[in-house]
Amino acid sequence: MLAAYIFCLVVGGGFLALSLFGDFLEADADVDLDADADLGIGDAGDAAKLFSLRAIVYALFGFGAAGTVLHLVWAGGRPGLTAIVAGVTGLATGALIGAAFGFLKRGSAGAMLGEQSFVGLTAEVSLEITAASPGSIRVLRGDRRHGIRARLDSSCPPDRTLSPGQSVVVVSMESGIAAVVPVEMKLIDE
Repeated sequence: MLAAYIFCLVVGGGFLALSLFGDFLEADADVDLDADADLGIGDAGDAAKLFSLRAIVYALFGFGAAGTVLHLVWAGGRPGLTAIVAGVTGLATGALIGAAFGFLKRGSAGAMLGEQSFVGLTAEVSLEITAASPGSIRVLRGDRRHGIRARLDSSCPPDRTLSPGQSVVVVSMESGIAAVVPVEMKLIDE
C-alpha cells in the first residue's frame, strides 16, 4: 500500500508544485485542471461539482501525504487505520479545495480582468501587422505575458507596417482583437 501512497503523493504534489511555482519560473504553459461536472441529479450533482479535476489532484496529494506519513510513523502497522485516515484526509482536502475555488468563481475575488484592461498598455509586435492583415502582439499585464491578435487602429496611415519587435500601444479592444498604434504616434497625440 505504501507504493500507492507514494504514487498519489508524487502525482498530486507534482501538480501542486507546478501550480505554485509555475509563475516564479515564468513558464508560458498554462495547465488548467478545472472542469465542471453537471450530472443533473439533484443533490448528488451538487456534491459532484465540488470535485473538479483540480480538487481531485489535491485530494490525491492529501491521500498520498497522509498515507505515507502514517505508514512511516506506524512502521507499516495498522494498515486499515492508515488507509481510512488517508482516505478521509484526501476527501477533505479535495472537498475544501473544490469549495474554495467554487467560492472564488462565484465571487469577484477570483474574477478575470476583461479585455478592456489591455487598453492603454504598451506591447511588442510579435507577428507583422499591416492594414491588409492583422498580426499579433505580446503584452505584459500584471505579472503575465499575453499573446493577442492585433490590427492597425483606424488612426494609422493605411500604408503603415508594424514589424516584429516594434513597441505599440493598445488603443481599443473588440472581440478579443487589439487595435494598436506605434508608441511614437501615441506620444505625438498626447
